[in-house]
Amino acid sequence: MSKNQVFLKAAVMYLIYFVYTYYASSIINVFAPINEYFVLLVLDILFLTVILVTYLPSLKKDKQVLKEKYSTKKIIKVVGLGVLAFIFLNIIMGIITDILFPGFSADQNTQAIQDLASLSMVYTVFKTIIFSVIAEELLFRESLNEAITSNGLFILVTSIIYTAMNFIFATNNTGIYIIAELAIYFIPALLFSYIYVKNDRNIILIMLIKFVYNLIPLTILLLGI
Repeated sequence: MSKNQVFLKAAVMYLIYFVYTYYASSIINVFAPINEYFVLLVLDILFLTVILVTYLPSLKKDKQVLKEKYSTKKIIKVVGLGVLAFIFLNIIMGIITDILFPGFSADQNTQAIQDLASLSMVYTVFKTIIFSVIAEELLFRESLNEAITSNGLFILVTSIIYTAMNFIFATNNTGIYIIAELAIYFIPALLFSYIYVKNDRNIILIMLIKFVYNLIPLTILLLGI
């Protein structure tokens, strides 16, 4: 497949994601008698199905690479170090934001899970450990894997796209706090993409890291700790 075809396929996936996310409230209004989170769940499942089918060959290839090049011990090591790196990054970012932006939470991931859980626990579980792990990683990283061969450029571009998409749909801040929120999305995205390119661009490893990373706050929330 040529780079133009890869870019086109990725552009279609981004367009679908943007359109259904942007018009989610309008779609919910059409199905007003139905619980809004059920409608969101259906929309997310439809997108998840589409992107899974689209990038199934890539997933199969990465699965084969894992079998051939990675022992179970090595997989556990990569995933464990990846999760620890994100925990450490959150601590550092928390300290910095407390100093520069008092009252601003650096751990947007945990905050988002808590906020969503207060509205719908079923949707929270799906969004946290299925959709964000599979659909978002395929969209924000795997979709551009073959199109951008330069590791440095890949890390930068995918991180900018991830930050922009999250900023458009998730930001509630104004003024100087916008800078903090941009950094909170951009810096972890850099780390995710860095780990991705340093591990044979294997999206399954990144999915495993994100799964464990998201599972920790979700488990704490479910246990009421």
